[in-house]
Amino acid sequence: MNANLPDDHSSVYYYDGDYPGQAISPFPENFDPVTIDQGIAYDIDRYQELADESQGGSVLELCCGTGRVAIPLARRGFSVTGIDISEPMLSRFRENLGREEPAVAERISLARGDIANFDLGKRFALVIVAFNSFLCVTRFEDQCAALVAAARHLGENSRLAIDVMNPLVLSFRGEPAPRPFVTRRNPHTGNLYTRFAAIGPMGADQVQELFGWYDEVAPDGLVRRAAYSLHWRPIFRYELELMLERAGLEVESIEGGHHREPFTAQSQKMFVVARKRG
Repeated sequence: MNANLPDDHSSVYYYDGDYPGQAISPFPENFDPVTIDQGIAYDIDRYQELADESQGGSVLELCCGTGRVAIPLARRGFSVTGIDISEPMLSRFRENLGREEPAVAERISLARGDIANFDLGKRFALVIVAFNSFLCVTRFEDQCAALVAAARHLGENSRLAIDVMNPLVLSFRGEPAPRPFVTRRNPHTGNLYTRFAAIGPMGADQVQELFGWYDEVAPDGLVRRAAYSLHWRPIFRYELELMLERAGLEVESIEGGHHREPFTAQSQKMFVVARKRG
């Protein structure tokens, strides 16, 4: 989420419905085939692979949201620290964690902070920035600072994994007419809602507006409408490689998905794994 969103922003409210976690959603039907197009159907499996390869080391998730990635990793036995700038998201994370076994909850630590400027005073075997969250840092300077901060928390043989949209499959002119994107159940109320989504043109600063509204149908048939507006800054492959190099990191692999697919111009995802140089 963007750093300046109000606590009652509708995208925060509907977050667990928009981006359901198969392991933690109260409505399994929300984990529908659209999650494949969204790019959240198989990413946790890939993070678990990377965590397994870290030989039991601790995991840091930047922009951890409500626990979609961190909780399954903790269930697998990993110690996970999550950091997010949004207190409402962290509050929702704690609610989701409250439904877990005590042993799982004990493996997770949460902190509120800006990923462009944080220091936890420790190093991790794996640092994760999942599902486009890095793009919600909308200033180039802040994106670079976030990579420097992430590198500061990596051990000698540790890895950084970043999952972002491949900008080559986006429309730089945008898609300004809102269209139905998903129909799911609101995790708070159980009511069905439909998210209508649109995207604005890319500006000179490489930032696009993501906007639309939510229509939620109450039991009495009334429709509650809530508008939303977010921004993201897509990053191109070699731009990201240069940013990582500037942060003292080197690319280990660039994958086109969560099954280690080769990255091509048509890939929906750009899944980057990097290490400290030297």
